[in-house]
Amino acid sequence: MELFEEVFNKATIYDMMFFNVKAVLIHPTLEELQKENPALFDRWKYVSKSKYNTEVSNESAVNTYEEKAIFYPEFSRILVITYAEVRSEDGTLKRDLKRIAGEDEGNTIGIFMDVLHQKSREAVQSTPQYFPILTGHNILNYDLPLLIKRFLIHKNNFTNRQLPFILKRNLGAKPWESRVIDTVTVWKFNGNDYTPLMLIADYLGLKKTVDLEPLPDVSRQYWEMVKTEPEKALDFVGLQSANQTNVVIQLMNELRQL
Repeated sequence: MELFEEVFNKATIYDMMFFNVKAVLIHPTLEELQKENPALFDRWKYVSKSKYNTEVSNESAVNTYEEKAIFYPEFSRILVITYAEVRSEDGTLKRDLKRIAGEDEGNTIGIFMDVLHQKSREAVQSTPQYFPILTGHNILNYDLPLLIKRFLIHKNNFTNRQLPFILKRNLGAKPWESRVIDTVTVWKFNGNDYTPLMLIADYLGLKKTVDLEPLPDVSRQYWEMVKTEPEKALDFVGLQSANQTNVVIQLMNELRQL
């Protein structure tokens, strides 16, 4: 099915697996990166100069690192993954939302990969084969690459070291065969401009319990809290992730009414 056929199909929402991945910088400051991992610091020097035209010796280098490095899996680690499916109950859309969170990145990734392996097995065994539609905001450019690249770091600690088939299948699928819906693409409506999810939520009046913070701010606030209030820091990131997943569900529910 073409993208907007899926989006405007009232029943498709029940086939979606919504998810969001939240990460923070491994090293919160450029100074700490240099101290703790000189090799990666040297790599960041190259990225900073070649992509952002900033020498690490410049005053702006600290800001560049804190604002940009969070988007690189090589410099960040996953703290929280939320995922959800929806069902109809007495004509009302009900959410089944689950959150995986913890300082042990490998454990967080491992639990979610087990979920995806189970989804893959169920899909392969079904007749006809029917895979859930992975759905989220900016998942093609951020969440999926982040998840896979961080999985590579930890895979030797897992019993099953293979990527779940649902991920492999989508990586190799033709655009019209892909079972991925990225609301960044959807909201463009064939235009070009990227729109932050927070703006979409406020524009449509979608419900949320907290404002959706940009990734650099999530990382920064986490590191400000974690040394004195570790549970509060983790809950903060978890709440960001859960709200983002919930807003995407609301968005897709709005669009299927068109």
